[in-house]
Amino acid sequence: MTTFGRRRFLGLSGAALAGVLGVAGCSRSSQQEAATAAGGDVIRWWDHFQPLKPLYEQMFAEYGKAHPGVRVEHVVYNPSEMGQALQLAFKSNQIADVHSVAGLGSSEAALVAGGWFSPLADQDAIRAKLPADGLLEGLHVFDGKLYTFPVFSARQYATLNWFNRELVEKAGGDPDNGPATWDEFRSLAARITKDGGGRAHGWIQGLQFQERMQSHVIELAMSAGAPLAMTPGANEMGLVDPRTGEYAYAGEPFVQALEFLLSLVRDKVVFPASTSLDARTARARWATGVAGMFFDGSWNIGVVNGQFKQFIDKVGIGPIPSPEGEPVLYGAPAQGQLFVSSQSEHVEAASELLARCTGPEFNRALATYMDQVPFDLEAVSTADVHPTYKRAVEVFGQTVRLAPSPVARNPAVTQVISEMKQPRPTLGEITQGILSGEITDIGKTLREHTGKLAAERERATRVVSGKGVKVSLDDWKFPNWQPGEDYTAEMYQQ
Repeated sequence: MTTFGRRRFLGLSGAALAGVLGVAGCSRSSQQEAATAAGGDVIRWWDHFQPLKPLYEQMFAEYGKAHPGVRVEHVVYNPSEMGQALQLAFKSNQIADVHSVAGLGSSEAALVAGGWFSPLADQDAIRAKLPADGLLEGLHVFDGKLYTFPVFSARQYATLNWFNRELVEKAGGDPDNGPATWDEFRSLAARITKDGGGRAHGWIQGLQFQERMQSHVIELAMSAGAPLAMTPGANEMGLVDPRTGEYAYAGEPFVQALEFLLSLVRDKVVFPASTSLDARTARARWATGVAGMFFDGSWNIGVVNGQFKQFIDKVGIGPIPSPEGEPVLYGAPAQGQLFVSSQSEHVEAASELLARCTGPEFNRALATYMDQVPFDLEAVSTADVHPTYKRAVEVFGQTVRLAPSPVARNPAVTQVISEMKQPRPTLGEITQGILSGEITDIGKTLREHTGKLAAERERATRVVSGKGVKVSLDDWKFPNWQPGEDYTAEMYQQ
């Protein structure tokens, strides 16, 4: 638990605790009494996947039919509130049987060591439904025991190029694929803006959303050749060049990515209000036809389908634009999203329920929500989804490779990341400063930022290793990694 979490927990009265946990229902004892009175058992499930609520609740209903007398109580939290609720519930022995870990700020390894989870029951049956190379020691398996498994794919990114087919075609672009290169993107954006006559611009983006802009810069840099190994969930502090183990932000690909984005601002092809928009409001404005192109993840079409259905027939999609039009991006190994609590009195039933999140049928059902990409990409090809979602997943399969993860080789790396203090400004803040004109020397700023990150990682490594933990900067190096290739499970043992 973080210092903030400890202080909040100790400072909360019983009434406040009940208020925080109230959304999850009453206490365990009263829930069990209610379940007994109803003639059955209750399995409690907490997650933060609001768009997938109908999918899970259908699964729970089917489970209930197969197990008369068992009821699943489902609570969906706001991600920003879930971490505190989990901390309070764990301390008071009121945590759900199955839950996600949003907001806890700790690695799976640290939570396993802290006694949060139970190993899954009937592990062989669950493993049989999953690709062997999808399970890694230190992420899903601990001391040979399976604790979780990926539900969503690691082969995805947030900088797909979504575009208005009508505006692109009118400007002489390809309405089926969009621009492939940065030069093509820039010239098409200029033509859309000129043709728009002030009513439409070439590109719209939520420039106010620092974290998402940071993701766009990282992914554009990867499309320009930046090789990156990843620590899942560690943001920019966990991204390094696997060949050297060093931070790569001062490299030419990052400079080029930021210069590309800055060129769009200088060309005046950006929708004017973008500086005050986040991703959601930018998408909503894009759907009104005020801009041609918009960077977003595969979930974009799911949101359009749900909220802006009148626009859906105008939507086109292409890969992230890159300098040469042949991008290769890297994704961290897929993490487990859901765990069975060590406090659960229904480990076998909870494990059986969780196991239903595997297999072709579940993956096809997950795909129909057009939100997170299912772990099994092949399932999307036979799912009832919009063609652009299917195309997005095809693009991911063609362009995303699995990067090595320092945590999968040495879970103690997460202790270093946890010890690190984020240098300011962050890469997202630097991006905003460059696009606003407040930062003019891109190379110098990135070099300074890289130096701060390196110094902070060295300090954190000394602190953690000084406690007797076996961890060093060498844990970030992967000399057997080959650019453009998947880093497979067996390669961690070489």
